[in-house]
Amino acid sequence: MRKLLLAIALVTTVAVTACGDSSDAVTTGGPDSGSGVIAVQLEELDGAFVEGFEVGLRFETLDGEVIGSSLWSDFVASMPDASLDAFYDSVLEQEVPAGTVVVLASANVGIGPPPEIPDLDGPLRCRLEVEVPQDGRVDVEVTFDDPDACLRLR
Repeated sequence: MRKLLLAIALVTTVAVTACGDSSDAVTTGGPDSGSGVIAVQLEELDGAFVEGFEVGLRFETLDGEVIGSSLWSDFVASMPDASLDAFYDSVLEQEVPAGTVVVLASANVGIGPPPEIPDLDGPLRCRLEVEVPQDGRVDVEVTFDDPDACLRLR
């Protein structure tokens, strides 16, 4: 078990350091418009990915204006607790304008080598349109079962 946890920690560390700094992690919408929050978390898993994983997330308006984006590893690294459990249990909260918001994501699991790092400025495989109520919250879950359908409402 100790070797398994060490392997997970090493792969996760490689993914975090390969992603760069967290300066482009989560950004927020303007204070003048009505806003809400999209809360993103990972699906509950039995165990951990030995090979590591990476999730790229981007939040956009319907016309494609980027509201914010983050790699999951950058988000977790910016938190006070960046333990292995934090990679699976954390919830990313993105402030967005109220109304229809598009959530885009790619969820990659490493098989052998570390996982492929999603390009936050490029195409992401999964798309989910959500209606965000003013001062409300929408819960979104990232899944790892289908790489082309990795987002769903909770």
